[in-house]
Amino acid sequence: MILGWFQKRAERREAIAADACRMIETFKDRAYFEARERTLGRCLDGPRSARHWIAVKLEIAQRQGIAAGLAGADLRG
Repeated sequence: MILGWFQKRAERREAIAADACRMIETFKDRAYFEARERTLGRCLDGPRSARHWIAVKLEIAQRQGIAAGLAGADLRG
């Protein structure tokens, strides 16, 4: 049971990292904003949930040095 949980968690992290890489390669500097649109359901991109896209958005923000969620704004650091 616990091993299954760890496996699902690892698969989820891999999917997040893969989507973050794909979006950065595709959209370059706009990748964060494209992921943010997906969290709001404005773009359909497969069977991924809003929760998944929030994690992708945060992964992209970390990789690109974007300070996310400061007073409702997204700023480059």
